Amino acid sequence: MIFQSTDFNILLRKQQVLIMNRKIQMTKRFIRLALFECLKEKDINKITISSLCEKADINRSTFYKYYGSQYDVIKEMEQEVIQLINEQLNNQPKETSFIQLLQFLKSNKETIKIFFECNVDNEFPKQVLALDSINNQLEQVSQNNPYIKNYILFGSLATIQQWIDAGCIESCEEIANIINRIVDKLVR
Repeated sequence: MIFQSTDFNILLRKQQVLIMNRKIQMTKRFIRLALFECLKEKDINKITISSLCEKADINRSTFYKYYGSQYDVIKEMEQEVIQLINEQLNNQPKETSFIQLLQFLKSNKETIKIFFECNVDNEFPKQVLALDSINNQLEQVSQNNPYIKNYILFGSLATIQQWIDAGCIESCEEIANIINRIVDKLVR
């Protein structure tokens, strides 16, 4: 079978789109890696687009083609992390979802630590624990009392952040047990 001219053009366009998508993904990856390197050295407020572009080896116009600011890069990355966590926890039994979440955070501790520290989106840490599987457990324990729920949420977040900051020395099970014991004493 011989391809007609239009068939060939369609295949060529599809291939060009795939190549373009790979280029976009690669460029965004360079920007993200550069931002992470910069965040290890200084606060996000002190990172300029020029220094970010220099580190990523791209032009400023290329950066602005995909993002409006360094904050947009972080927000996009945070949303992808939330999506990854959701995907990972969706198929898990509710009883183990908290430990699975802690395991995800531990295996990505460098990234999570940067997200927690850069304070671009104050909602990110809350979103981590507001996932359906975790939130359902939180609702049951707090007996739908918003004050108890917030106390448990922010106390758990502080404990998790301290654990991550310390390098995740304790096991995920130990941290889950610590948080569960505190919550149990609180709601008795």
